[in-house]
Amino acid sequence: MPTNTYYLDAARTDAVTASWGMFFRNFRLDYQGRELGQLTPAELKAGHEFTLPDGRRLLVRLQQKIGAQGLDFQLDGRPLGGTVNDPLTQINIAFGSIMFIAGLNVLLSAAALLGQVEFLLTLGFGWGTLAEGLVYAGLGWLGKYRQAAWAFYVALGLLVLDGVMLLGSGQGTGGLVVRLFLGIAIYRGAAATRQLRAASATDFASQ
Repeated sequence: MPTNTYYLDAARTDAVTASWGMFFRNFRLDYQGRELGQLTPAELKAGHEFTLPDGRRLLVRLQQKIGAQGLDFQLDGRPLGGTVNDPLTQINIAFGSIMFIAGLNVLLSAAALLGQVEFLLTLGFGWGTLAEGLVYAGLGWLGKYRQAAWAFYVALGLLVLDGVMLLGSGQGTGGLVVRLFLGIAIYRGAAATRQLRAASATDFASQ
């Protein structure tokens, strides 16, 4: 039975624990060793708000948007770390998506060049795609570790351009669905980066 712990404070001392069975059956939420409640899959999808002993409100729901599926926990309207709408989670997913693209480009390009694999060379893998993979890696690093939203947007633009070129090449539409999901993840990461920067600027201005 999967079990996840989500922290309600920055010090990671105040937490709720969620556990569930297959297809989110028997979903149970515990707080400080006591059961808050249980939800059916239908109730979880609709969302349910629990009241903590100190009066704080904890919204729990299963979000199933395209490209953004997972548990959404919000404490008084603020997403908890590790949940689907947490900005840091979105940035990490975007980073992972970009590094997946980068790694695939580098590995296949290296295989095509070193092994002179005709199939890969015919598909266009070579020095250009190798350089493209390294560019993706750099953009992903800037997006995550420098919180540069523009880097995520540039990576998204490259991905869209690559998809358009694939369609124009007459090689079919294979991989377009994967590109769509990767693109959504990267876009959400860019938006999350802007959100974090705006929040940091607000906090700085209020000091």
